[in-house]
Formats: sequence, C-alpha cells, structure tokens
Amino acid sequence: MMMKQLPKRPIAGGTNQGLRPLRYTYWRVGYGSSEGFALDFWIERAGEFHTKPGAYEASQHNHPQSSQFYFHLDGVAEMEANGGGTAVSPGDVLAMPVGVPFRYHSQSVIRYHWFSIPHFWPIVLGSADDVHWLARGFDAELEARFTEIREILILGKPGYALRAIGVFYELLARVMERTSPDNNTSNYPEAVRNALTYLRENSAAYDAMGVATAVGLSQSHLRALFEKWVGESPKQFHTRCRMDEARRLLQQGDLTVSQVALQVGFHDARYFSRVFKQMTGVPPSQYAQNRTTDLTD
Repeated sequence: MMMKQLPKRPIAGGTNQGLRPLRYTYWRVGYGSSEGFALDFWIERAGEFHTKPGAYEASQHNHPQSSQFYFHLDGVAEMEANGGGTAVSPGDVLAMPVGVPFRYHSQSVIRYHWFSIPHFWPIVLGSADDVHWLARGFDAELEARFTEIREILILGKPGYALRAIGVFYELLARVMERTSPDNNTSNYPEAVRNALTYLRENSAAYDAMGVATAVGLSQSHLRALFEKWVGESPKQFHTRCRMDEARRLLQQGDLTVSQVALQVGFHDARYFSRVFKQMTGVPPSQYAQNRTTDLTD
C-alpha cells in the first residue's frame, strides 16, 4: 500500500522529517529565510515547545549567531545571565542579543514560545550586552504576536519573510506600550484607551453597561467618544476583536468551529458563522479548510 507523502512544511508535533526531539512532548516549529530579498534581518525560526519532565536547558549555544526571544507560558524556570539568576514566571518575555551568554533552564515541565533572528539585534531595545526582560506578567497581545510569527513561517506563503518582520515590529510596539509611562503621548482620551484595552481582553458577549462602568462613563458618552475617536461603536470594535481571535484559533487548527465560537463568547455557532462571514467574507468552516489546504499543499 502506498503511503501519502508528508508535507514538506513542518506540522504540529514534529519536523518535516516526522521526528520529535526527545526532550519535548510537543513542538511546533516554522523555518524562515531572507527569501531572496535584500533584507536587513529576518526571522529564522519560531516555535512552541512543551518540555518533558526532568532537567531542561536552552542557551546561546543553541543558536550562537542569533538573537533569541522567549515568551514563557507555563511552569517554573530560571534565567541565568551575567553571574546571576532570576525566576521566570508565566507571561514573562525575554530577549537575548547575539552572543550573550545565558541559561534558560528548569527541572520540571515548562511551555514557551520562541523565535530567533540571525546576526541582528534591534537597537530600539537598547544595549546588546545583556539579557533584556521585555515584559513581566501575561499579555494576550504579546502572545498572539509570537504565535502569528510562528504560523507565518510555517505556512511560508509568498512574502512571508516580510510579513513576519511586520509582526515582529508590532510585537516591539506592544512592548513599548506596556513599558511606557501611563502619561504617554497618545492622542486618545484615557477613557477610550482603557475601553479599547478592556474590549480586547474580554471576549464574552458585549455588555454595554459593563464596559461603560469599567471606564467610569455613561454608555451614551462612551459611544460618542468611540464614534469620534475610533470611527465605530464600542460594540463594532468588540466584534472585530472577537473575530480576530476567532481567526487566530481557526488558524491553529485545534478546535472545531463550535468550540471556537464558544471561546470567543458565542453560544450559537450558526450566529457566530454569520457574523464571521460578514466580517471576513468567508464562513469559518471554509476559513479553517483553507488553512488546512495551505498546510498540506
């Protein structure tokens, strides 16, 4: 009996050779290159790793000519650099410039996102002689950028190298948002900024009173501010955020359409499908099918 040839692109749980390193229970990796363009830099690799129980270590020796970025998802780990050690907690984002000695290790199961950039360190992040802690505490938008970079490399569509760079800069912008003082130079009123954050982080069904209460405004005042500054109502913005999250979940391919609908706050899968099609032009089932086709072509 003839066996169907596996796709050349890496898939969940293995490499393009169908192998999995012994120290991982699960891994998903994408590989990139400069794609023939004269690029200043590119994302070389990006992955998600779930380690097996027991001693685990990653260091600059894994990719000595690359800057490495980690988003720690789960488990107890420690980062050692410059003679000292610091505990790593879920949600922490770390960046190691090219050639900087470090040791990211654990004695238990850990999960993390990761990507590397060969021969390049973005000067916007500061000095290239020490490990940088870019974020402390979980941030859904930062995790989404790590995930998006990996999926872009896995799919490998034309122009993917440029698209991955764009998402990388979005990641840096989010880091700056989180680390800048609250009195930043944004032109948006504070109530609008707070409402935008609240709506992005809450995927449950839209609650006009709850949003208004969270930012200390009346529903009518908040709606008026949104229409002036955002160009749409809070509910319309919230729906777009939910559909963005739905696209991300469908791209991962781990959930059914009904499960995705529940994840983004829709208890009626048929209604979710109608809203998804209105905003994306295709039903969620076709969107997920297109992704599967891209992976196996």
